[in-house]
Amino acid sequence: MWPLPNTQYDVRAASAAESLEHGQEKVFSDPKERFEIEVAEVTSKEPAYGWSHLPITKPGAIKLFSALRAFPELYQYISAFSNRTFPRDEGFAGFDSHTTIGGDAIWTSFESCYLLKYIDRRDGIKQGANPWAIRNALIYQKVNRIDSRTSHLLARLPTAVSRLLGTSLRESGGGDSVFVQDWSHLHTTCFSNIKDNLRQFINYLDHEITDLLHRVIMAGVEPEKLNEFDKLQSTARDFKDLQYLSDQIRRVISILELNILTLEIFQKKVQHLITLSPRASPQAVVLESFLENLARCHTEHQFGLLNASSVLKRANATSDQLRDTVSMRNGEFNKTSTEMTSRNTSAMCHLANKSEREAHILKTLTVLALVFVPAGFVAMGFVSLKQESPMQWSATPDLKIYAILSIPLISLTMLIYAMVEMVQRLKERKLEANGHGVV
Repeated sequence: MWPLPNTQYDVRAASAAESLEHGQEKVFSDPKERFEIEVAEVTSKEPAYGWSHLPITKPGAIKLFSALRAFPELYQYISAFSNRTFPRDEGFAGFDSHTTIGGDAIWTSFESCYLLKYIDRRDGIKQGANPWAIRNALIYQKVNRIDSRTSHLLARLPTAVSRLLGTSLRESGGGDSVFVQDWSHLHTTCFSNIKDNLRQFINYLDHEITDLLHRVIMAGVEPEKLNEFDKLQSTARDFKDLQYLSDQIRRVISILELNILTLEIFQKKVQHLITLSPRASPQAVVLESFLENLARCHTEHQFGLLNASSVLKRANATSDQLRDTVSMRNGEFNKTSTEMTSRNTSAMCHLANKSEREAHILKTLTVLALVFVPAGFVAMGFVSLKQESPMQWSATPDLKIYAILSIPLISLTMLIYAMVEMVQRLKERKLEANGHGVV
Protein backbone atom coordinates (compact mmCIF):
# COMPACT_ATOMS: atom_id res chain seq x y z
CA MET A 1 0.00 0.00 0.00
CA TRP A 2 1.10 3.55 -0.58
CA PRO A 3 0.36 5.62 2.56
CA LEU A 4 -0.57 9.25 2.55
CA PRO A 5 1.87 11.77 4.08
CA ASN A 6 -0.80 13.00 6.48
CA THR A 7 -1.68 10.21 8.93
CA GLN A 8 -4.27 12.04 11.01
CA TYR A 9 -7.11 10.03 12.49
CA ASP A 10 -10.03 11.27 10.38
CA VAL A 11 -13.70 11.29 11.43
CA ARG A 12 -14.86 8.46 9.18
CA ALA A 13 -12.13 6.08 10.33
CA ALA A 14 -12.76 7.03 13.97
CA SER A 15 -16.45 6.22 13.56
CA ALA A 16 -15.69 2.89 11.94
CA ALA A 17 -13.11 2.04 14.59
CA GLU A 18 -15.54 2.88 17.38
CA SER A 19 -18.20 0.64 15.85
CA LEU A 20 -15.67 -2.18 15.71
CA GLU A 21 -14.62 -1.64 19.31
CA HIS A 22 -18.19 -1.87 20.62
CA GLY A 23 -19.74 -4.11 17.95
CA GLN A 24 -20.71 -7.72 18.55
CA GLU A 25 -18.86 -9.10 15.52
CA LYS A 26 -15.20 -9.88 16.08
CA VAL A 27 -13.38 -8.49 13.08
CA PHE A 28 -9.80 -8.19 14.28
CA SER A 29 -7.70 -10.37 16.53
CA ASP A 30 -7.18 -9.61 20.20
CA PRO A 31 -4.52 -7.01 21.14
CA LYS A 32 -2.16 -9.77 22.28
CA GLU A 33 -2.57 -11.66 19.00
CA ARG A 34 -1.02 -10.74 15.67
CA PHE A 35 -1.79 -11.21 12.01
CA GLU A 36 0.54 -10.37 9.14
CA ILE A 37 -0.15 -8.19 6.14
CA GLU A 38 2.04 -7.46 3.15
CA VAL A 39 3.13 -3.86 2.94
CA ALA A 40 4.56 -2.27 -0.20
CA GLU A 41 5.74 1.33 -0.09
CA VAL A 42 6.74 3.62 -2.94
CA THR A 43 8.41 6.92 -2.09
CA SER A 44 10.36 9.60 -3.91
CA LYS A 45 13.41 8.97 -1.72
CA GLU A 46 15.92 6.14 -1.78
CA PRO A 47 15.17 3.31 -1.55
CA ALA A 48 12.25 3.94 -3.85
CA TYR A 49 10.59 0.60 -3.23
CA GLY A 50 10.15 -1.68 -0.23
CA TRP A 51 8.16 -4.84 0.45
CA SER A 52 7.86 -6.73 3.74
CA HIS A 53 5.52 -8.60 6.11
CA LEU A 54 4.14 -6.47 8.91
CA PRO A 55 2.94 -8.15 12.14
CA ILE A 56 0.15 -5.96 13.40
CA THR A 57 -2.36 -5.83 16.24
CA LYS A 58 -5.94 -4.64 16.19
CA PRO A 59 -5.18 -1.03 17.25
CA GLY A 60 -2.31 -0.94 14.78
CA ALA A 61 -4.52 -2.16 11.94
CA ILE A 62 -7.19 0.44 12.68
CA LYS A 63 -4.54 3.15 12.77
CA LEU A 64 -3.15 1.93 9.45
CA PHE A 65 -6.58 1.99 7.81
CA SER A 66 -7.27 5.44 9.17
CA ALA A 67 -3.97 6.62 7.71
CA LEU A 68 -5.27 5.60 4.32
CA ARG A 69 -8.53 7.44 5.04
CA ALA A 70 -10.42 4.40 3.83
CA PHE A 71 -14.18 4.58 3.68
CA PRO A 72 -16.08 2.56 6.34
CA GLU A 73 -17.30 -0.08 3.85
CA LEU A 74 -13.77 -1.47 3.83
CA TYR A 75 -14.06 -2.93 7.32
CA GLN A 76 -16.78 -5.43 6.48
CA TYR A 77 -14.47 -7.09 3.93
CA ILE A 78 -11.67 -7.51 6.45
CA SER A 79 -13.91 -9.98 8.33
CA ALA A 80 -13.44 -12.47 5.47
CA PHE A 81 -9.77 -12.94 6.41
CA SER A 82 -8.27 -14.83 9.31
CA ASN A 83 -6.05 -17.81 10.01
CA ARG A 84 -8.39 -20.77 9.50
CA THR A 85 -8.46 -23.93 7.44
CA PHE A 86 -12.17 -24.06 6.58
CA PRO A 87 -12.96 -21.90 3.52
CA ARG A 88 -15.61 -19.73 5.11
CA ASP A 89 -16.89 -16.59 3.39
CA GLU A 90 -16.34 -18.29 0.05
CA GLY A 91 -19.75 -17.07 -1.06
CA PHE A 92 -19.26 -13.64 0.51
CA ALA A 93 -18.67 -10.94 -2.08
CA GLY A 94 -19.55 -7.35 -2.75
CA PHE A 95 -18.56 -4.11 -4.39
CA ASP A 96 -18.55 -0.71 -2.71
CA SER A 97 -17.42 2.59 -4.15
CA HIS A 98 -17.47 6.28 -3.38
CA THR A 99 -17.02 9.09 -5.90
CA THR A 100 -16.17 12.68 -4.98
CA ILE A 101 -17.29 15.31 -7.49
CA GLY A 102 -15.74 18.78 -7.66
CA GLY A 103 -17.44 22.09 -8.27
CA ASP A 104 -16.94 21.77 -12.04
CA ALA A 105 -18.98 18.51 -12.08
CA ILE A 106 -15.79 16.48 -12.70
CA TRP A 107 -14.84 13.65 -10.39
CA THR A 108 -11.88 14.34 -8.13
CA SER A 109 -11.50 11.05 -6.24
CA PHE A 110 -12.77 7.50 -6.56
CA GLU A 111 -12.69 4.81 -3.90
CA SER A 112 -13.48 1.16 -4.65
CA CYS A 113 -13.38 -1.99 -2.57
CA TYR A 114 -14.31 -5.55 -3.52
CA LEU A 115 -13.41 -9.18 -2.97
CA LEU A 116 -11.75 -11.05 -5.83
CA LYS A 117 -12.36 -14.80 -6.01
CA TYR A 118 -9.53 -16.84 -7.49
CA ILE A 119 -7.87 -20.27 -7.61
CA ASP A 120 -4.38 -20.87 -6.22
CA ARG A 121 -2.16 -23.83 -5.43
CA ARG A 122 -2.06 -25.28 -1.95
CA ASP A 123 1.21 -25.94 -0.16
CA GLY A 124 2.19 -29.14 1.61
CA ILE A 125 -0.51 -31.40 0.20
CA LYS A 126 -0.33 -35.19 0.14
CA GLN A 127 0.20 -37.07 -3.09
CA GLY A 128 -3.11 -37.67 -4.86
CA ALA A 129 -4.93 -34.88 -2.99
CA ASN A 130 -6.54 -31.88 -4.62
CA PRO A 131 -3.70 -29.34 -5.18
CA TRP A 132 -6.04 -26.37 -5.74
CA ALA A 133 -7.86 -24.07 -3.32
CA ILE A 134 -10.43 -21.29 -3.67
CA ARG A 135 -9.37 -18.03 -2.00
CA ASN A 136 -10.40 -14.41 -1.52
CA ALA A 137 -8.38 -11.30 -2.27
CA LEU A 138 -9.28 -7.88 -0.90
CA ILE A 139 -8.73 -5.06 -3.39
CA TYR A 140 -9.09 -1.55 -1.99
CA GLN A 141 -8.05 1.49 -4.00
CA LYS A 142 -8.40 5.24 -3.61
CA VAL A 143 -7.61 7.46 -6.59
CA ASN A 144 -7.16 11.19 -5.93
CA ARG A 145 -6.83 13.25 -9.09
CA ILE A 146 -6.17 16.49 -7.21
CA ASP A 147 -3.13 15.12 -5.34
CA SER A 148 -2.18 12.75 -8.20
CA ARG A 149 -1.96 10.00 -5.62
CA THR A 150 -3.28 6.47 -5.53
CA SER A 151 -3.56 4.48 -2.29
CA HIS A 152 -4.07 0.73 -2.10
CA LEU A 153 -4.86 -1.89 0.47
CA LEU A 154 -4.34 -5.39 -0.94
CA ALA A 155 -4.90 -8.55 1.11
CA ARG A 156 -3.95 -12.06 -0.02
CA LEU A 157 -3.37 -11.29 -3.67
CA PRO A 158 -3.09 -14.15 -6.18
CA THR A 159 0.48 -15.38 -6.43
CA ALA A 160 0.76 -14.38 -10.10
CA VAL A 161 -0.47 -10.84 -9.37
CA SER A 162 1.94 -10.43 -6.43
CA ARG A 163 4.85 -11.46 -8.64
CA LEU A 164 3.84 -9.10 -11.44
CA LEU A 165 3.36 -6.24 -9.01
CA GLY A 166 6.68 -6.84 -7.26
CA THR A 167 8.61 -7.29 -10.51
CA SER A 168 7.12 -4.15 -12.01
CA LEU A 169 7.95 -2.04 -8.95
CA ARG A 170 11.51 -3.39 -8.64
CA GLU A 171 12.43 -3.01 -12.29
CA SER A 172 10.94 0.44 -12.61
CA GLY A 173 12.26 1.76 -9.32
CA GLY A 174 8.72 2.41 -8.13
CA GLY A 175 7.85 5.67 -9.82
CA ASP A 176 7.76 4.51 -13.46
CA SER A 177 5.82 1.31 -12.80
CA VAL A 178 2.72 0.77 -14.90
CA PHE A 179 0.83 0.09 -11.67
CA VAL A 180 1.74 3.62 -10.51
CA GLN A 181 1.17 5.39 -13.81
CA ASP A 182 -2.18 3.71 -14.54
CA TRP A 183 -4.40 3.08 -11.52
CA SER A 184 -6.70 0.81 -13.56
CA HIS A 185 -3.89 -1.61 -14.40
CA LEU A 186 -4.14 -3.26 -10.98
CA HIS A 187 -7.78 -4.26 -11.50
CA THR A 188 -7.15 -5.49 -15.04
CA THR A 189 -4.21 -7.57 -13.83
CA CYS A 190 -6.20 -9.07 -10.95
CA PHE A 191 -9.18 -10.12 -13.05
CA SER A 192 -7.20 -11.33 -16.06
CA ASN A 193 -4.57 -13.39 -14.21
CA ILE A 194 -6.93 -15.82 -12.50
CA LYS A 195 -7.86 -17.61 -15.74
CA ASP A 196 -4.72 -19.77 -15.93
CA ASN A 197 -5.14 -21.43 -12.53
CA LEU A 198 -8.88 -21.59 -13.11
CA ARG A 199 -8.34 -23.47 -16.37
CA GLN A 200 -5.88 -25.87 -14.70
CA PHE A 201 -8.29 -26.52 -11.82
CA ILE A 202 -11.16 -27.22 -14.23
CA ASN A 203 -8.88 -29.52 -16.25
CA TYR A 204 -7.91 -31.33 -13.04
CA LEU A 205 -11.56 -31.90 -12.15
CA ASP A 206 -12.34 -32.96 -15.72
CA HIS A 207 -9.48 -35.47 -15.64
CA GLU A 208 -10.68 -36.95 -12.34
CA ILE A 209 -14.22 -37.30 -13.72
CA THR A 210 -12.86 -38.99 -16.86
CA ASP A 211 -11.02 -41.57 -14.73
CA LEU A 212 -14.22 -42.30 -12.84
CA LEU A 213 -16.13 -42.58 -16.11
CA HIS A 214 -13.69 -45.24 -17.32
CA ARG A 215 -14.28 -47.18 -14.10
CA VAL A 216 -18.04 -46.94 -14.58
CA ILE A 217 -17.78 -48.15 -18.20
CA MET A 218 -15.72 -51.16 -17.08
CA ALA A 219 -18.20 -52.03 -14.35
CA GLY A 220 -20.04 -55.34 -14.79
CA VAL A 221 -23.74 -56.06 -14.38
CA GLU A 222 -24.07 -59.85 -14.42
CA PRO A 223 -23.40 -61.34 -10.95
CA GLU A 224 -21.17 -64.11 -12.32
CA LYS A 225 -19.01 -61.66 -14.33
CA LEU A 226 -18.17 -58.96 -11.76
CA ASN A 227 -14.68 -57.48 -11.50
CA GLU A 228 -12.73 -55.53 -8.88
CA PHE A 229 -14.54 -52.27 -9.75
CA ASP A 230 -17.90 -53.79 -8.81
CA LYS A 231 -17.20 -54.39 -5.13
CA LEU A 232 -19.36 -52.54 -2.65
CA GLN A 233 -16.41 -50.60 -1.24
CA SER A 234 -15.25 -49.55 -4.72
CA THR A 235 -18.73 -48.41 -5.79
CA ALA A 236 -19.25 -46.45 -2.56
CA ARG A 237 -15.85 -44.76 -3.00
CA ASP A 238 -16.73 -43.81 -6.59
CA PHE A 239 -19.98 -42.24 -5.42
CA LYS A 240 -18.13 -40.23 -2.76
CA ASP A 241 -15.50 -39.08 -5.26
CA LEU A 242 -18.18 -37.95 -7.70
CA GLN A 243 -19.98 -36.02 -4.98
CA TYR A 244 -16.71 -34.32 -3.96
CA LEU A 245 -15.83 -33.40 -7.55
CA SER A 246 -19.35 -32.10 -8.20
CA ASP A 247 -19.13 -29.97 -5.07
CA GLN A 248 -15.78 -28.54 -6.21
CA ILE A 249 -17.21 -27.65 -9.62
CA ARG A 250 -20.24 -25.98 -8.04
CA ARG A 251 -17.89 -23.90 -5.88
CA VAL A 252 -15.95 -22.86 -8.99
CA ILE A 253 -19.19 -21.89 -10.72
CA SER A 254 -20.20 -19.89 -7.65
CA ILE A 255 -16.99 -17.83 -7.53
CA LEU A 256 -17.16 -17.22 -11.28
CA GLU A 257 -20.70 -15.92 -10.94
CA LEU A 258 -19.60 -13.64 -8.08
CA ASN A 259 -16.68 -12.29 -10.11
CA ILE A 260 -18.96 -11.72 -13.10
CA LEU A 261 -21.38 -9.76 -10.94
CA THR A 262 -18.46 -7.73 -9.52
CA LEU A 263 -17.25 -6.97 -13.04
CA GLU A 264 -20.71 -5.88 -14.15
CA ILE A 265 -21.01 -3.45 -11.23
CA PHE A 266 -17.45 -2.21 -11.81
CA GLN A 267 -18.26 -1.53 -15.48
CA LYS A 268 -21.27 0.57 -14.49
CA LYS A 269 -19.12 2.59 -12.07
CA VAL A 270 -16.48 3.21 -14.76
CA GLN A 271 -19.17 4.27 -17.22
CA HIS A 272 -20.38 6.75 -14.62
CA LEU A 273 -16.83 8.08 -14.20
CA ILE A 274 -16.59 8.54 -17.98
CA THR A 275 -19.67 10.76 -17.89
CA LEU A 276 -17.98 12.81 -15.14
CA SER A 277 -14.75 13.27 -17.12
CA PRO A 278 -14.00 15.94 -19.76
CA ARG A 279 -14.35 14.62 -23.28
CA ALA A 280 -11.15 13.65 -25.09
CA SER A 281 -9.18 14.18 -21.87
CA PRO A 282 -6.36 11.75 -20.95
CA GLN A 283 -8.40 10.55 -18.00
CA ALA A 284 -11.39 9.78 -20.24
CA VAL A 285 -9.14 7.81 -22.58
CA VAL A 286 -7.79 5.81 -19.64
CA LEU A 287 -11.32 5.08 -18.42
CA GLU A 288 -12.52 3.99 -21.86
CA SER A 289 -9.55 1.65 -22.19
CA PHE A 290 -10.22 0.39 -18.67
CA LEU A 291 -13.86 -0.25 -19.59
CA GLU A 292 -12.78 -2.31 -22.60
CA ASN A 293 -10.41 -4.36 -20.43
CA LEU A 294 -13.17 -5.02 -17.91
CA ALA A 295 -15.45 -6.14 -20.75
CA ARG A 296 -12.73 -8.52 -21.94
CA CYS A 297 -12.30 -9.94 -18.44
CA HIS A 298 -16.07 -10.27 -18.20
CA THR A 299 -16.10 -12.32 -21.42
CA GLU A 300 -13.25 -14.53 -20.16
CA HIS A 301 -15.18 -15.23 -16.98
CA GLN A 302 -18.30 -16.12 -18.96
CA PHE A 303 -16.33 -18.61 -21.06
CA GLY A 304 -14.85 -20.05 -17.88
CA LEU A 305 -18.35 -20.36 -16.46
CA LEU A 306 -19.51 -22.28 -19.55
CA ASN A 307 -16.48 -24.56 -19.26
CA ALA A 308 -17.14 -25.29 -15.59
CA SER A 309 -20.84 -25.86 -16.29
CA SER A 310 -20.02 -28.42 -18.99
CA VAL A 311 -17.75 -30.28 -16.54
CA LEU A 312 -20.55 -30.27 -13.97
CA LYS A 313 -22.89 -31.80 -16.56
CA ARG A 314 -20.31 -34.53 -17.21
CA ALA A 315 -20.07 -35.21 -13.47
CA ASN A 316 -23.86 -35.46 -13.18
CA ALA A 317 -24.05 -37.73 -16.24
CA THR A 318 -21.33 -39.99 -14.82
CA SER A 319 -23.13 -40.11 -11.48
CA ASP A 320 -26.40 -41.03 -13.22
CA GLN A 321 -24.63 -43.73 -15.25
CA LEU A 322 -23.03 -45.18 -12.12
CA ARG A 323 -26.41 -45.12 -10.37
CA ASP A 324 -28.06 -46.87 -13.34
CA THR A 325 -25.29 -49.48 -13.42
CA VAL A 326 -25.76 -50.21 -9.72
CA SER A 327 -29.54 -50.43 -10.24
CA MET A 328 -29.10 -52.88 -13.14
CA ARG A 329 -26.64 -54.92 -11.08
CA ASN A 330 -29.09 -55.03 -8.17
CA GLY A 331 -31.81 -56.07 -10.62
CA GLU A 332 -29.65 -58.96 -11.81
CA PHE A 333 -28.98 -59.98 -8.21
CA ASN A 334 -32.71 -59.86 -7.47
CA LYS A 335 -33.43 -61.88 -10.62
CA THR A 336 -30.89 -64.52 -9.61
CA SER A 337 -32.27 -64.61 -6.09
CA THR A 338 -35.82 -64.97 -7.43
CA GLU A 339 -34.78 -67.83 -9.71
CA MET A 340 -33.09 -69.62 -6.81
CA THR A 341 -36.18 -69.11 -4.65
CA SER A 342 -38.37 -70.47 -7.45
CA ARG A 343 -36.16 -73.55 -7.79
CA ASN A 344 -36.25 -74.10 -4.04
CA THR A 345 -40.04 -73.78 -4.04
CA SER A 346 -40.31 -76.27 -6.92
CA ALA A 347 -38.09 -78.71 -5.05
CA MET A 348 -40.24 -78.35 -1.94
CA CYS A 349 -43.38 -79.00 -4.00
CA HIS A 350 -41.72 -82.08 -5.51
CA LEU A 351 -40.85 -83.34 -2.04
CA ALA A 352 -44.42 -82.65 -0.93
CA ASN A 353 -45.78 -84.76 -3.80
CA LYS A 354 -43.45 -87.60 -2.87
CA SER A 355 -44.46 -87.26 0.75
CA GLU A 356 -48.12 -87.42 -0.25
CA ARG A 357 -47.56 -90.64 -2.22
CA GLU A 358 -45.66 -92.10 0.70
CA ALA A 359 -48.57 -91.16 2.92
CA HIS A 360 -50.95 -93.07 0.62
CA ILE A 361 -48.64 -96.08 0.80
CA LEU A 362 -48.59 -95.83 4.57
CA LYS A 363 -52.39 -95.69 4.67
CA THR A 364 -52.60 -98.79 2.46
CA LEU A 365 -50.15 -100.64 4.65
CA THR A 366 -52.17 -99.66 7.71
CA VAL A 367 -55.37 -101.11 6.19
CA LEU A 368 -53.53 -104.26 5.13
CA ALA A 369 -52.16 -104.58 8.65
CA LEU A 370 -55.69 -104.43 10.05
CA VAL A 371 -56.65 -107.21 7.62
CA PHE A 372 -53.68 -109.46 8.23
CA VAL A 373 -53.48 -109.09 12.01
CA PRO A 374 -56.42 -111.46 12.66
CA ALA A 375 -54.91 -113.93 10.19
CA GLY A 376 -51.64 -113.67 12.05
CA PHE A 377 -53.38 -114.43 15.33
CA VAL A 378 -54.89 -117.55 13.75
CA ALA A 379 -51.55 -118.62 12.31
CA MET A 380 -49.85 -118.19 15.66
CA GLY A 381 -52.50 -120.24 17.43
CA PHE A 382 -54.02 -117.47 19.50
CA VAL A 383 -57.33 -118.14 17.73
CA SER A 384 -58.50 -121.69 16.93
CA LEU A 385 -61.57 -123.41 15.52
CA LYS A 386 -63.51 -125.01 18.34
CA GLN A 387 -66.08 -126.80 16.15
CA GLU A 388 -67.07 -126.66 12.53
CA SER A 389 -70.84 -126.93 12.71
CA PRO A 390 -71.98 -124.66 13.94
CA MET A 391 -68.69 -122.90 13.56
CA GLN A 392 -67.25 -121.66 16.81
CA TRP A 393 -63.95 -119.96 17.52
CA SER A 394 -61.99 -119.96 20.68
CA ALA A 395 -59.23 -117.58 21.78
CA THR A 396 -56.62 -117.70 24.45
CA PRO A 397 -57.14 -115.58 27.58
CA ASP A 398 -54.25 -113.29 26.64
CA LEU A 399 -55.80 -112.53 23.28
CA LYS A 400 -59.14 -111.80 24.88
CA ILE A 401 -57.51 -109.21 27.13
CA TYR A 402 -55.67 -107.74 24.13
CA ALA A 403 -58.92 -107.57 22.14
CA ILE A 404 -60.77 -105.88 24.99
CA LEU A 405 -58.07 -103.18 25.20
CA SER A 406 -57.07 -102.71 21.56
CA ILE A 407 -60.32 -102.96 19.61
CA PRO A 408 -61.80 -99.70 21.10
CA LEU A 409 -58.51 -97.86 20.58
CA ILE A 410 -58.19 -99.12 17.01
CA SER A 411 -61.77 -98.15 16.29
CA LEU A 412 -61.25 -94.65 17.71
CA THR A 413 -58.04 -94.24 15.72
CA MET A 414 -59.72 -95.32 12.49
CA LEU A 415 -62.59 -92.93 13.17
CA ILE A 416 -60.20 -90.00 13.65
CA TYR A 417 -58.28 -91.03 10.54
CA ALA A 418 -61.53 -91.15 8.52
CA MET A 419 -62.52 -87.66 9.77
CA VAL A 420 -59.10 -86.20 8.89
CA GLU A 421 -59.34 -87.70 5.39
CA MET A 422 -62.80 -86.25 4.88
CA VAL A 423 -61.71 -82.74 6.01
CA GLN A 424 -58.62 -82.86 3.78
CA ARG A 425 -60.65 -83.88 0.74
CA LEU A 426 -63.21 -81.13 1.41
CA LYS A 427 -60.40 -78.52 1.50
CA GLU A 428 -58.94 -79.81 -1.75
CA ARG A 429 -62.31 -79.67 -3.49
CA LYS A 430 -62.87 -76.13 -2.20
CA LEU A 431 -59.47 -74.96 -3.51
CA GLU A 432 -60.16 -76.56 -6.89
CA ALA A 433 -63.55 -74.85 -7.04
CA ASN A 434 -61.90 -71.44 -6.35
CA GLY A 435 -59.36 -71.98 -9.14
CA HIS A 436 -56.37 -72.64 -6.87
CA GLY A 437 -55.16 -76.03 -7.88
CA VAL A 438 -52.93 -78.02 -5.65
CA VAL A 439 -49.43 -78.40 -7.10
